[in-house]
Amino acid sequence: MPITDAIHKADRLEQIRVLFLRRPEGVGTREIAQLLGVSQRTARRYVIELSERGRLPVYRQGRVWKLVEGGHLDLLRIELNIDEALALYLAARMLSAYSDKHNPHMVASLSKLAAVLPEAIGEHVERAAEAVSQRQPAPKHLDVLEGLTRAWANRRQVRLTYRDPVSGKRSKRLFDPFFIELSFVGYSCYVYGFDHFRRANRPFKLEQLERVEVLDIHFEPPDFDPHEYLKHAWGVRGGYEEVEVKVRFSKEVAYRVRESDWPGVIAREEDQDGRCTLTFLVNHVLEIKSWIRGWGPECEVLAPETLRREIAAEMKAAGALYKTIRKK
Repeated sequence: MPITDAIHKADRLEQIRVLFLRRPEGVGTREIAQLLGVSQRTARRYVIELSERGRLPVYRQGRVWKLVEGGHLDLLRIELNIDEALALYLAARMLSAYSDKHNPHMVASLSKLAAVLPEAIGEHVERAAEAVSQRQPAPKHLDVLEGLTRAWANRRQVRLTYRDPVSGKRSKRLFDPFFIELSFVGYSCYVYGFDHFRRANRPFKLEQLERVEVLDIHFEPPDFDPHEYLKHAWGVRGGYEEVEVKVRFSKEVAYRVRESDWPGVIAREEDQDGRCTLTFLVNHVLEIKSWIRGWGPECEVLAPETLRREIAAEMKAAGALYKTIRKK
């Protein structure tokens, strides 16, 4: 059996055990099959295998499998207070909101988390898992993510097939994966590492990778701190150069600005007329531009002058789109 198939099977078996932990009154074969995305015959075989190995004390009653009374599932238990449970719940909600593709590993991890949280909170985490399970399948993306995960965990080099998003041209790259990061702009995932073709560290967007081959070549831990690299980033574009951005908000939205602790803020000024001015240190202006544009005319860029001109030109171009009122 290939390694990836074995990993998938192990995940599915664990999902079954978590399901019975939450549903000791019984689970049907069809429900198990739907959860795992397999046939009922395969689901039945998995339950029997777990039972024979002593990892799932169940018996069959009609079409339903039930836990043997007093049966014990040796799942990991975590002691959490109610505030810690809430913190994990919020993290799970963000994770499910981020996921725009079906990911069985994410479903399994959320289900396990739901099993150890207080029932009132855990049931909502389980709903989050259900939402992720209903996303559109993306097998190529999942293969890429799984390959990079194994390579990152074991510090192994990979061979990437990269597709340029503009030209559509494909190229193969030798790559040492250092770090995987989420971007909430576009709900995307990026991998950082050393690109042997460019002889430099760089990120790749996972959606632009068509294939990942994990090689039997280990690399040494890099002299690279991703957290320091992304310290002033508004997304995934980090670096060591810093740009000072100064923006002023109208009094109509200033209260909303004050309610949040925005990344990279180094100064806050309050005007007597109720307006508020923030100064940021950012690595790149590209990602903060979309945030600025989102405030519309309630936000004015004061510095740098190049960014002020860019935003002004974009606002003017956007306004031109709406000069003509479209008839229904």
